[in-house]
Amino acid sequence: MEHDIWASPDAAARLRAVTGGDETVPTVIVGTQSLVNPSVRQVLRALEAEYPGHQQPSPEPESAGTVHVRGGTGGLLWTVVGTLLWVVLAVWRPTTTWHLAPLLIAAAWPWVVGQDQSPGDPSSRRRVVAAGGAGLTIAVLASAALSATGQLQGPTWTGSGSPAVEALLLAVAGAGLATALGLARTVRRSSSASARVGTRVLVTSDDVVIVEGNAYFPLDSVPNGVLRPSDTMSVCPWKGVASYYDVHLDDQVVPDGAWSYRHPLPPARRVKGRVAFWNGIDVDRD
Repeated sequence: MEHDIWASPDAAARLRAVTGGDETVPTVIVGTQSLVNPSVRQVLRALEAEYPGHQQPSPEPESAGTVHVRGGTGGLLWTVVGTLLWVVLAVWRPTTTWHLAPLLIAAAWPWVVGQDQSPGDPSSRRRVVAAGGAGLTIAVLASAALSATGQLQGPTWTGSGSPAVEALLLAVAGAGLATALGLARTVRRSSSASARVGTRVLVTSDDVVIVEGNAYFPLDSVPNGVLRPSDTMSVCPWKGVASYYDVHLDDQVVPDGAWSYRHPLPPARRVKGRVAFWNGIDVDRD
């Protein structure tokens, strides 16, 4: 059954309870499991776990040529914002070469999409490549438009050649690098880890992301009621604002034992919807 959290206060309260105070949608509740922004595969796994033996419908195959770019909205947003900023700067100072602008514009979309892909998803490569092509196309069109209107008149890094050609080469480099990194993520082996308090296992997952040595678990893999929001917050210059949780396990409470980036910055998008542990909570990695 579908609930609109803006029309139902009870639904909104239930959502905040299972997501640690956040209002991320869609959130799917299957029995005792709460899945925040899940994929179809995650929902099917939860159904099998909660109702073993229940026959589940197979996902409909995608029609040939159809490309669904997960994370495409965020990637498009950053690409458009970067393009508009470059246009404004170029019009303001046409004799200044904003060298990195085409590179960053072309790289934004495939970078964001690449962060959202999971190893083992057969359509991930297609999503990343499609995003790379889209980002490169926008960067090339912006370069051509600025060059045609006389807004690219600054010097090149080498001191010779055309600024338009340099912009094109940088756009190709940006799209190529971000696409390659995204493709590398799709073939990477998933990491497994478990978090425990003493000998009591708190959570185990085979879909763990390692960032700066910390294991980030999917939020939906943590049992309900274990994470309770605290008032503590911290700021990372490249990941964003972290929200902390008190960890409740039986009669034990670990203050600020977990943290999560609810709205991470683009470079750290892959930790969105995930939680990491510390402060006396041991993490064992395979």
